[in-house]
Amino acid sequence: MKKIFLLLFILTCLLSFNFANAGVNETGSSSISLECKKTMLKKYQSDLSVSKSEGKNFLMYASVTENDCVWYQTWPKKEVSKKDHKYAFKKCTKEAKKNKLKTDCFIFAVNDKIVWKNFDKQAVLASKDAPLEKKISYLEDDKKPGRFFKDQPDINHDYQVHFIYLLGSEGKDREWDINGKMAEDIEAINNKFFKMTGNKQKWKIDRRKDGKIDISFVRLDAKANSRKGWNMQYPDFFLTSIGFNNPKKTYFAFVDEKHRDGGMAGAHHGYIFLKSNIGSNNDLRRLITLHELVHTQGPAWACNKTHSNGHTARGVVGLDPSWSLKYIYGDVEKGCPDLKDSVYMTPTVENPYDPIQIVCAMAQNSRGILSDYNFSIPEKYNHKKLLKFIEKKKDSWCTLDIHKYADAKWFRKWLN
Repeated sequence: MKKIFLLLFILTCLLSFNFANAGVNETGSSSISLECKKTMLKKYQSDLSVSKSEGKNFLMYASVTENDCVWYQTWPKKEVSKKDHKYAFKKCTKEAKKNKLKTDCFIFAVNDKIVWKNFDKQAVLASKDAPLEKKISYLEDDKKPGRFFKDQPDINHDYQVHFIYLLGSEGKDREWDINGKMAEDIEAINNKFFKMTGNKQKWKIDRRKDGKIDISFVRLDAKANSRKGWNMQYPDFFLTSIGFNNPKKTYFAFVDEKHRDGGMAGAHHGYIFLKSNIGSNNDLRRLITLHELVHTQGPAWACNKTHSNGHTARGVVGLDPSWSLKYIYGDVEKGCPDLKDSVYMTPTVENPYDPIQIVCAMAQNSRGILSDYNFSIPEKYNHKKLLKFIEKKKDSWCTLDIHKYADAKWFRKWLN
């Protein structure tokens, strides 16, 4: 009997060992989706180039399913060893579990050679992905008198802020775009801002020919969820893909959904969440809306006084916002962008700045995914703290034309 138990124990250990090491030193052969092929090839080529420049070897393992993929690469200083294979396999497996891929990891590439079977590098390079196109989908009840589903014809070709009433696919329509609530907030905020500037400037608001604020209604094709990313992620992609992508407009959405944050914004797109804990307080909601609207113009810049992680110590973009333009308007050091000089202010100064140009130039520098564009930062903005921020390739994000180069993998939480 003891012998039987001993044999069973040994067999179990052997099976466990084989299972734990499945894929170590084994070449991959599963079919890979075109999307994953392109992503993996781009990553491989980029990292291989780095390894060569540093005189290192290169090893990459991958785990793939029908529609998804993950990988892990390592850069041994000496020749690729068994230890390197075990290490890469272990890390890749951990990444696969993290992304809920129930497949083993296998060798994708070793140095200059892609060893994954049936991976035709030239065919992948020659292929073209189907664009990640999106179409507006409305409920029958969304069609109401006085509502507009598109940006209406502009009365001029100047820079301007366009507002959107945004709902998730199952969001309840409280008609803020047509019952006057959004318009009331926007006008109140602009009047308050005028006083904050010493009665000097207001925001350029997108208006229809009848003089009323041009507000568009948009319903996402995905259910809203407070745990899902908003700013710089899926909603930005969705809105740009359906036409809200004019480089001379800032798009600001009143989102009638819950979220853990009051609002969030970057150059080109911003959001205020009406069902967050600030939604029912008019003054606080309007203050946070202005806070996010100012963020679309760039502040707080790294060169703004008391700057910390995109905010200032005090003022409207302070971590504890107030009705003050301290540090970002007028009170700005030489060589640092001043909010009063934004193209979205009226009256406009003689030599204004475009926030998209500056922020997207930073993104081009830090991310390298905007190679087809030629964004530039005006030479006059040469403050040492701003230049240091740019030189260190600090993370920045540009949403202009994001639908043209977006990867579906970025939006996994929204598309699944």
